[in-house]
Amino acid sequence: MSTTLPTDWDTTKVIPGQLVEPDPADDIAPGIIEVIPARTPALRRAGSAAMTVAAVTGKAVGLTARGAWAIGKPLAVGTGALAYLGYRYVRAHDLQEVLGGMAKGADWAKVQQTRRSRWRFLGWSAGGVAALNLAGWWALVAGAGMTALDWSWAIPPTLTGAVIAATATLYGRYRLNAQDIAPGQLVAAEDTDDGEEPFPLAHCVSGEQVEECVARALAFKNIGTRQVQVLGHRGWGWEVDVVLRNSSAGKVNAAAEDLDGLFNIAAGATLIEPDLQQSAHVVMRLVQADPFADMPRPQAHAPNSLSVKDVAVYGRGMDGSPLEFRLRGMSMLVIGASGSAKTKGALRCLAEAITACRDAIAVEMDPVKDGLTEFSEAMAAPPIRGHKDCTTWLKRLRDIASARNQVKTQKDMGDLWEPTPESPTIYAFVDEFIYLPADAKELAIEILRIGRETGVHLIFAAQESTAEALGDAIAGAVTYRIMLASRSEDIRLVFGTGAAAMGYRPDRLRPAVDDERVYDAGKFYLMGPGYTRPIQWRWNRFDRDQIRQAVKDRAAAGRPWFDQDSLAAANLLHVITRGGAAANTSVADRLDMLAANTDRPDARLVAVMLREFERTGRAFLPTGEVLLPALKAAGAEDLDGTKLSAMLRSHAPGLVASREEWDGKPQVRGWQKSAVEQAAAGLIDPTRTRLQAA
Repeated sequence: MSTTLPTDWDTTKVIPGQLVEPDPADDIAPGIIEVIPARTPALRRAGSAAMTVAAVTGKAVGLTARGAWAIGKPLAVGTGALAYLGYRYVRAHDLQEVLGGMAKGADWAKVQQTRRSRWRFLGWSAGGVAALNLAGWWALVAGAGMTALDWSWAIPPTLTGAVIAATATLYGRYRLNAQDIAPGQLVAAEDTDDGEEPFPLAHCVSGEQVEECVARALAFKNIGTRQVQVLGHRGWGWEVDVVLRNSSAGKVNAAAEDLDGLFNIAAGATLIEPDLQQSAHVVMRLVQADPFADMPRPQAHAPNSLSVKDVAVYGRGMDGSPLEFRLRGMSMLVIGASGSAKTKGALRCLAEAITACRDAIAVEMDPVKDGLTEFSEAMAAPPIRGHKDCTTWLKRLRDIASARNQVKTQKDMGDLWEPTPESPTIYAFVDEFIYLPADAKELAIEILRIGRETGVHLIFAAQESTAEALGDAIAGAVTYRIMLASRSEDIRLVFGTGAAAMGYRPDRLRPAVDDERVYDAGKFYLMGPGYTRPIQWRWNRFDRDQIRQAVKDRAAAGRPWFDQDSLAAANLLHVITRGGAAANTSVADRLDMLAANTDRPDARLVAVMLREFERTGRAFLPTGEVLLPALKAAGAEDLDGTKLSAMLRSHAPGLVASREEWDGKPQVRGWQKSAVEQAAAGLIDPTRTRLQAA
């Protein structure tokens, strides 16, 4: 039976079928619907088979690609990690981390020795692997019946490569499962970080966040900590107190460059100051702004307003403390690269203070450059340039320093030279000292050794230091050692072994490039009496116009000069003059210079007598007939024979006049030339003459 359905019915969900009349014997109600099974056409069945083949093929390809990726990814990761570990191995980075950086010569030697031994080991290992491959090939040829030219030669290297690839794959799988541990990083169970990454310091808005930031950064560098506590926020950044665990200040300093990146602050802005009493205690300074940006420009000192005994301010520390020291007894070594403000910062500050002292004088020399020419009017001698003149002046200063021991004793000054306007302390600026000849450097070392007690001091400066030019003799003898932006190699030579690990890092300071990009010009680290902390300091900054005006004022007010007693004791009265050095002068000329530079009028009268001996060519001259007329013509109208004798004996005790024949007259009273020369010697060098008389 069939039924026609209405046309508006939805037949998509109708199951095709027909009414079946059941057998009367069956207990089935009439009118049951029999479902007609679907019969797919043959063409449609063929399409389904093709799709099945494509699906199976695609699945096989997918499984193959997935398997290749599952093996290839660990192989690639393992190969990269092993290459990184190999680089660390041959460069001995693990040893450097144990040493806490290479801050001393012994550390460099250990690292170099380890690198050489490891390269030798790798060379022997490569040779051993090659030998094993050769032995395997020979075994295949000799024992397995293979020929030498078939694939027997490729089997041993292939097996070796397979072993290496398997090892790299297994290690790569380990690396993929432990991505939070970097290759080469050793993490103890108690020091394992919680997996949180370090974050930039700029994200911190509170002290607690800064503590978390520092703790994470140190943990990332495998530096354990027991306590991290913020000391406070300064105008330039954060100051953080850190107590280390199973680590050292040297290791923190060795990681300083990496910590800059983790904190995302400027290069060289992570500063570490260790506690000398507690090795596990350090103070970290995280600099986010220039600590010296608010440093005011200084005022020049008034003429003759200072004394070498006064405490003067020359700059400021990053913690706000003033940079101050006394000039008395001070010698200094200054090292700084080009653009670090060595001459225009350090030397200019010191020269400004010294030329303002009423009891100090200065000379400046430079064998290769122009030095401190702006101070020439306030210096005690014209600018000294070139190798020869620098050597000559260092010899003169050495002679003065040596001769002052006699003058000091005569004047009963005590153990140290007592500076006064009449007997000033002498300071010599020596810029670019590494260019001095060898004999000049030896003279400088002599001055350093004997000059402290006699008031003759040197201030050295150079762009870099070398063991040959500096050595322990100079660095260890100076009172203060200054390092502006410098090379890392210079730290050990100037500050000593282990200074870099203690936080002295002038190698992380950047010198100026031009007037706009000044960077860290003028900033420095300092070692000396009262200065034992590795913090940054900065010199006062005087401009050239300030110096020009100050020098004019000081020259107009009058400056002290070399004391005549020291020049005389060093036999330099005729050499060092206010007008410069004189050459090949006679004793009479030296006496005239002495009379012009001091209040010794007798020197001029003795010079007149010596010239009479030279004019006449005689060894004896009578008093009344020759000497007194010449002296009266020179202005000594009230001088007679008795006064002349007393004057000569005052400078050469024990002198007596003699009587000889003159122009046919017997027993004429007069003076021998040798006696007058003794009086001249007493005027030039009174200390030596009196000691000889005693």
